[in-house]
Amino acid sequence: MSPPVCRTGWLRCIDYQEAWALQHELVARRGSGLIDDTLLLLEHPPVYTTGRRNAGQHLRVGREALGAPLLAVDRGGDITFHGPGQLVAYPIIDLRAAGLGVVDYVRSLEEVVIGTLGDYGIEGRREPPLTGVWADGEKIAAIGVRVSRPERRAGGRWVTSHGLALNVSVDLDWFQRIVPCGIADRGVTSMERLLGRAVPLEEAADRLAEQFGAVFGRCVLREAITV
Repeated sequence: MSPPVCRTGWLRCIDYQEAWALQHELVARRGSGLIDDTLLLLEHPPVYTTGRRNAGQHLRVGREALGAPLLAVDRGGDITFHGPGQLVAYPIIDLRAAGLGVVDYVRSLEEVVIGTLGDYGIEGRREPPLTGVWADGEKIAAIGVRVSRPERRAGGRWVTSHGLALNVSVDLDWFQRIVPCGIADRGVTSMERLLGRAVPLEEAADRLAEQFGAVFGRCVLREAITV
């Protein structure tokens, strides 16, 4: 049998709230079985986001000094930064069909990042009990997810949203204004810092899509996904 399909598209740089609205739309459609699993790949203009339970915590400067909006969003996890040069991946997948629980799903996302870094000769690691991926003792990828059941009925699909953010060539100075992911004693790094050269973001997105297909057992089809 052929593996299940996951469609993916490179959306370039789009506003965070625009991408958030698109996720809500796709989650509803995936929950109704109208679309296949979908992997959104993109970057954002500068923005700080945090889970609602941690809104306003772990700032090193006042909100007015952040230089970018701070949004409380419907995902797990603490405060982080998104901006140009950071690869963001939002999988919209049916967890039940994938045969995964939430913890296994998060570990699979970590594996996708570790495989992507390995393609560039970077050794990515887990640092239990923390979530995310680390390289040379510093965080290189953050993960924060949401799982919801759009159709609240017995047997309804549990669908994922939000996802991961991999620091490719992002300006790391943005992270100095917060306590990234609420972890005060660890730094943040990027592929560019570790490699000593810039990495084209769309190239990294292609590598990540390939790793996603391998880890999740999906046939990844590249399509134009409109916002």
